[in-house]
Amino acid sequence: MPGVIDKLKKYRDEHDGEERLTLPATGIVCSWPKFMNHGRWQKALRLAQGDFTRAQVLYVVGNVTFDGEKLTASDFDALLPLEDALTLVAAVFGRAPEEPAGETGKKSAKAA
Repeated sequence: MPGVIDKLKKYRDEHDGEERLTLPATGIVCSWPKFMNHGRWQKALRLAQGDFTRAQVLYVVGNVTFDGEKLTASDFDALLPLEDALTLVAAVFGRAPEEPAGETGKKSAKAA
């Protein structure tokens, strides 16, 4: 019977590779690792000093390439259209781009 470490390594290995997304407004192709490293998220939180929204941006710019290039957080804030930024953050953190904003995973009263 495999131990916890073996199960975690198996999960990581099964999620090897990259995710890709073409941003709707600019047509830029973004890619990032399928496996989200917890340590990288903790680093983003530390740098953001607990500001969750800023941590998301810092995680994205630290792990996503934009047509093969990296952006700084300042470039992300100043140059990326809001539609692209929201779509990308939603995709990186697990919500499908067509899923409405709000509480991820919960259906609205109308949809239920």
